[in-house]
Amino acid sequence: MHARRILGASVVSAALVGTTLIAGSPAVARTNATAAGCTALALETVVIRDRTSVNGTALAQLNKGETAPSPCQMYYGGSYTKCGITSSRWVKVTKHGVTGYVVGTCVKQPA
Repeated sequence: MHARRILGASVVSAALVGTTLIAGSPAVARTNATAAGCTALALETVVIRDRTSVNGTALAQLNKGETAPSPCQMYYGGSYTKCGITSSRWVKVTKHGVTGYVVGTCVKQPA
């Protein structure tokens, strides 16, 4: 009986940790990070959204040829077709104090 309680508590703790990690991240990120950060260059005009979805609220716009600071990460969210490519890759950018996500197929970042 005692072993069951310990095992049960371990399973519950593991489940809570897993839930916290999943619930705590709004988008799945793959890091290619450097301390200095990156710059995203818009290959076409793109909308900066509040989340990684074409249904996300539009916060601002990054015009073709403009650059914006970016944390050197790729985020994966809702699928879209932009700049002739279907993808679910998004790039987090900040423009004039507004931080959000743009479609990754229309933005160039350093490799």
